[in-house]
Amino acid sequence: MSSGPGGRRHVVVVAPHCASMEHLERLEEAATDLYAVLTDPALGSCEPGMSDGGALIMGHGLESRSVVDRLEEAIGHAAEHGATLVLGFLGHGFAPGRTSELHLMCAESGEDLRHGAVNVGEMLARAADHPGVDGVIGIIDTCHAGGAPPAMDALTGGARSGRTRLSLLMASSVGQAARDLVFSRQLAALVRAGLPRTGTHLSTTDVRDALRAVVVGQNVTCFEYDGDGLADGPLWVARNAAVVKARGGNLSGTLATEELTRALTALDPAAPVPDGAPDLGEALHCRTAVLRHPPGPARERALRAVDGLITAVTTVAFIREWIGTGLTTARLRQAHHTLSAAAGRPPGACAPTDVAIVDELTFNHPVSESDGRRGLTQFVALLAQICGKSSDDPALRSWAVGIQALVEVNDAVEATARRASRSRLTLVIGLHASLTGDWPETVDGWLLLDGSVIHHQEFRSDPADRRGTEAAIEDAVLWAEDHAGTLALPLTRVDVAAPGKLLLDWHPEEAGAAMLLGVRYDVRLHWSSRLAPDASVRSIEAMVAARWESLSGETGETPVDWLGPGDVADPQALRGRLRNGSYARGIGLLHHPGTDAHLLDTLLAYTPVLLWPQPHAPAGFPAERHAFLDDSWWAMPGALVDAYRKRWQGGAGADLADLRAVWDDEEWLRFCRLFRTPPSSARPAPPASPALPVPPVRSEGSP
Repeated sequence: MSSGPGGRRHVVVVAPHCASMEHLERLEEAATDLYAVLTDPALGSCEPGMSDGGALIMGHGLESRSVVDRLEEAIGHAAEHGATLVLGFLGHGFAPGRTSELHLMCAESGEDLRHGAVNVGEMLARAADHPGVDGVIGIIDTCHAGGAPPAMDALTGGARSGRTRLSLLMASSVGQAARDLVFSRQLAALVRAGLPRTGTHLSTTDVRDALRAVVVGQNVTCFEYDGDGLADGPLWVARNAAVVKARGGNLSGTLATEELTRALTALDPAAPVPDGAPDLGEALHCRTAVLRHPPGPARERALRAVDGLITAVTTVAFIREWIGTGLTTARLRQAHHTLSAAAGRPPGACAPTDVAIVDELTFNHPVSESDGRRGLTQFVALLAQICGKSSDDPALRSWAVGIQALVEVNDAVEATARRASRSRLTLVIGLHASLTGDWPETVDGWLLLDGSVIHHQEFRSDPADRRGTEAAIEDAVLWAEDHAGTLALPLTRVDVAAPGKLLLDWHPEEAGAAMLLGVRYDVRLHWSSRLAPDASVRSIEAMVAARWESLSGETGETPVDWLGPGDVADPQALRGRLRNGSYARGIGLLHHPGTDAHLLDTLLAYTPVLLWPQPHAPAGFPAERHAFLDDSWWAMPGALVDAYRKRWQGGAGADLADLRAVWDDEEWLRFCRLFRTPPSSARPAPPASPALPVPPVRSEGSP
């Protein structure tokens, strides 16, 4: 016999509909998916179980006699080739009367009637006892599935005198329902994802333990009998995809190598250290070797290091396969930076690659946490959201089970959903009504939901000065909050677009009679001339958009060109350098421009990001202070909002708070393109507001 990993394997999946029972909507889907993973050469490695190439026995009109005949044909075919036979039974099942014998219901079956149904245990015993069959694996997804094991005397006696082998995976206990084929569907997902911290092949106990974490309300069960002492190896359900994927290249980083080297050397100087491109089989072998040492701090550290390596390699392989072509440098960076900002720490100097980020999160976690799984799961949840992957995808849960982090993943998905709901609404306030760039008589307010305008309103600024404008802004905020309440969504961000003349010294985040606007909301500044650009500004819009794309994709030094007083003293020379593309990044002024609003307007026409010092900073923002911006560039412009708040409350962040910034990012440039009015109009007409579905009225106790 050849029962080892390289032995021949056949599969047959039986999934009949029963006319007398409820129709199973997902039966064909589940059976086909299970068959697909079992016949995948890299996973189940099975061949079709019948001589004619058939292996799926499913659908309507399948009578019990026909099913039995096909199964007997498959048993004979497996015996001819010395193959292991994998049998799947999906559908309605019953245990008649007070017995525990599982019967699979076919087209003509009636509940509790043995006639017209297939005795699953009897078929399994018949297959296992057939000379030449190299063991039987059963996968049973029915109600009462726990009744599938045959009587022991059928296995210990018979034609083979007990040299039989049978391994069963069952969706439920005897007397328990199995719902919606969730067991077989989750099993297929698990086989595709694999399991770290296990061997190269998945046993029924490996799969049982993993499925118990995701198949809720059903007692997933397994049964093992091995009476063949001459078999080459144990029966296995599938190859471990986590190991297969780990062989695809360098999936671990330098921090993993460094920690493994230190930890393993401290435990045993002679211990081999897995290299930077480990096969998971090698890592698992290393883990087994570590466990042979006596318990103690050195062993615990080595074990954490090896487990970290396994988790990191598994995670990189998972996100590459799951996200696929949606995995880009920009999205990796966005997820990493968002996570770092939420944790209140810079993302470090790691490169924006999947390997480097996973390595950083796994091996450079806060000392208050025993491992890096919390940060890692948060990163994957954020990345999934950014890449448009569903958090309900079974593959995500299978990965979570594989790294023993199901609860952490559930927490991360929930937190990501909350964060997303907090960023769905934005209030945009435009101060572009004044043709001279002074305080306007009216301000415009647009409420955006997921980037689309849903409401627009004008607000009177009476008088047309700073006090009147700030009062109008407060009116706009109250108006937006009323709509936010109706939508049951929080308003957390306010974008203010103002002319360069007002941006010089006005701080809209400090407006507010009862509380500063910047305390309650994330306030961002924009240049209002992009809402109604003149011909000159309009002609270089595409260049500004391309410049934003370039500087937002920078991974090295802070992408800002700093200009001193000498660089801006001659307006004609400055304009010439702007026209010939000398400043291709963001622009920063080392000194406050004073009252020169024309300078601000000139620079803003050519750059999406403009920085300048606060008027109360007499030394300006010289080169020796730029490190404060370098440390926070990854979190701009939100880092400025935080710095202002800390200064108001007497905390740290004073150096960064000495800066002002106009941040005309891709989102703002798109808003201006879509919703501005022609330059000839004195007043911009608001865009038409798309209809928003009215939330349903829910009574107390509604689901």
